Amino acid sequence: MGKITEDQIFAAARSVLIESGVNSLRMTAIAKRLDVSHAALYKHFSNRKALVAALIKNWLSQIDQPILAQAVRLPETERIDGLHDWLQNLVQQRQTAFQTDPALTKLYVQSVNQQSELLNDELLAFANRVEYMMAWDTFRQQRGITVMMAFTYFYHPYFMNKWDGNLTLPLFESTWIELLPILTQ
Repeated sequence: MGKITEDQIFAAARSVLIESGVNSLRMTAIAKRLDVSHAALYKHFSNRKALVAALIKNWLSQIDQPILAQAVRLPETERIDGLHDWLQNLVQQRQTAFQTDPALTKLYVQSVNQQSELLNDELLAFANRVEYMMAWDTFRQQRGITVMMAFTYFYHPYFMNKWDGNLTLPLFESTWIELLPILTQ
């Protein structure tokens, strides 16, 4: 094989991950899948940890960018309903993505457990969009972070074993109702 791209490396890594599991995701296994030397991968990533971080970041970007792009500032009278609908969409999209790709989800959860910055980056990105949608400008996005922390149960894969119940939607709505005083102050 000639030059390899990051997309090809990510595709090969996902194949290895799906077929062999998280513990088998090694540079040599990915290189073998691409029919290149493992040294060729080091031109793109300094080590397995860097490859895994890039793979997860790429995957989450594919999931989250469309959601983040939908966060628009609405007229003041429509902001509360708009935020509700946006949060509901975020929850739906993330739950579907995590349930559809259990191998990458498992890798992601392992990575978050080892390095909390992944969660912080996502939380801040979502909080920034909440602040923008609601036309808030709070210190360090505190109101946006409060909103996103309140809904972590619904969009973070750590809790995905709880999502199949019939109580998920009513719990989302009751969380929303509890949060309304913060949103309307």
